[in-house]
Amino acid sequence: MPSSYAVVAEGLAKRYPGGVWGAVDVSFSSPWGRVTVLLGPNGAGKTTTIGMVSTILKPSRGRGFVAGFDIVREAREVRRRIALVPQEARIDLNWTPLEAVKWYLVARGWSIRDAERRAREVLKQLGLWEIRNRSGWGLSGGQKRKTVTAMALATEAEVVFLDEPTTGLDVESRYGVWDAVRGAAAEGRCIVFTTHDMREAEMLADHAVFISKGRVVAEGSPRRLRGALPYRYRVVLRRPRRDPQGLAAKIIRVGDTLIAYASSRSEAHAIAEDAEAESATVEPVGFEDVYLYYVHEARKEVKLNEQ
Repeated sequence: MPSSYAVVAEGLAKRYPGGVWGAVDVSFSSPWGRVTVLLGPNGAGKTTTIGMVSTILKPSRGRGFVAGFDIVREAREVRRRIALVPQEARIDLNWTPLEAVKWYLVARGWSIRDAERRAREVLKQLGLWEIRNRSGWGLSGGQKRKTVTAMALATEAEVVFLDEPTTGLDVESRYGVWDAVRGAAAEGRCIVFTTHDMREAEMLADHAVFISKGRVVAEGSPRRLRGALPYRYRVVLRRPRRDPQGLAAKIIRVGDTLIAYASSRSEAHAIAEDAEAESATVEPVGFEDVYLYYVHEARKEVKLNEQ
């Protein structure tokens, strides 16, 4: 299998005991030197997908390749080339961040000297340097999470899988992780990243993969996906007196707020004026709107448990 892409999934599916399908039809390609972000609601199949392509879970059907190696037949070769931060990742609380990163690298074959040097570099990059010698028992949840992420990024693995690595982090810590992820991709490595934060996805993604009900419903660059939307503007209406049903391309209701979509700025302003709302804001569609379109307007509605 040629390795022009770092990660290739072809119709991957996973059926768990009891007949529940965690993924039904997952196909996508992740380029080298880029950040690929997997997006979708809870239960969409993102974590199952990460599990399959990282060899943690054996697919029920389909094929997958990492760095050109088959994820089932050549799982050992795949594992030599990847690093993984699963959602439930933990550190040994008896270790400090410096020890955790250093000894993880040694376990992967690094010399103690090189592991120490590399650990120091990554801890500084992720803002963990000041607490490098603090016992894991004294770390906050966010600091523990960053330490696990540091362990994965320090490896210099060709492909790094990060399953919601910034969950629970403060803004400054999140920026540090973003910077480290971007730096890793700039080195030519492939980063596959899951998140529920649309701003984070828009900041990081070179390539986005939208998953809904266990299926990939769209993939591509954020710019291309945004350009493929059938509308260009959205109007946020607070307590509108009139419903713009006949004017809007699509409407989403959230409590007493209504979001209407339009194909042009003039149509958007017409909607805003006609609605007689308490307040109205016209703005270009953003990545959140891209998400809503591709995930919630997916053509094929599949009940996973019926497959």
